[in-house]
Amino acid sequence: METNIADVLIIGGGPVGLYGLYLTGLHHLNTIMIERLPQLGGQLEHLYPEKPIYDVGGFPQISGHDLITRLLEQANQYPHQVYTETPALGLRRQGTLWEIETNRDIFAAKSVIITAGIGEFLPRRFNNPAIDRFEGQGLYYTVRHLEDFRNHNVLIVGGGDSAADWAMAVAPLADKVWMIHRRDQFQCHVDSLSKLSHLPNVTLLTHQELLSVEGQDRIEGAQIRHNQSQIVTHLEVDRIIIAIGLIPGTGIFRNWGLELSGNEIAVNSAMHTNLAGVFAAGDIVSYPGKVKLISAGFGEVATAVESARRYLLSH
Repeated sequence: METNIADVLIIGGGPVGLYGLYLTGLHHLNTIMIERLPQLGGQLEHLYPEKPIYDVGGFPQISGHDLITRLLEQANQYPHQVYTETPALGLRRQGTLWEIETNRDIFAAKSVIITAGIGEFLPRRFNNPAIDRFEGQGLYYTVRHLEDFRNHNVLIVGGGDSAADWAMAVAPLADKVWMIHRRDQFQCHVDSLSKLSHLPNVTLLTHQELLSVEGQDRIEGAQIRHNQSQIVTHLEVDRIIIAIGLIPGTGIFRNWGLELSGNEIAVNSAMHTNLAGVFAAGDIVSYPGKVKLISAGFGEVATAVESARRYLLSH
């Protein structure tokens, strides 16, 4: 296989990786980025292109697709090499270089920055055939087009930030929106909950679980059950969004010699892993006080790039 040598190799082309690509260009570092998906953008482009993003500085609200477009414009001011559909399969030390094995080539770099998010992000599913059979017929684990919800009654299952963001996104289009959570309180941002509680067509229900979906070839209703009283309620909905989280797919890093904390890569305040010249940033990392926000990831990758730059100067 051909060997390509870079100052920095970035693994993962999501928003944090793209901001890192811009920063390495700013320092005129020869950079290669590899991304396992057919396009750059990570979760935002692959799963949530129309999802509103609220936690990026300078944008009161921006869609996932638009944020990725802006990041690409920013990064493409500088030359670099980008390879999509190129998953990282292994990492090994060869002399002063790191070699990254992929499905197409072996890439060599003086330093590595891992911005792989949660890896192979897969929506957490009900794994209930009676519910999952409606996927593509009104049930959504991923949302590509908000217009699908115009003039419909929508049930959103989940209590985190993604569920709340979808509720706020579809509320201006939908006739009615119910958002249910199995716990006693929602776990999304306080501001999101406050905004949702003031929308006249949104109903927030706690201690509720999706029991069944009604219909033949399309959704015609749903049964929800209060998990304390066991009371079952019928909802007249024809669209359901399941937002109960993503399954981390970071197992590949367990074979790379990296120190892990659960499913995440342990880093210090310089975003340095336990391997010399290997840094990480974004949702993939763990350290005391870690906050999982895109804006926090931007700061982390800025630190990672600066740390890599200093590492290159000293080696």
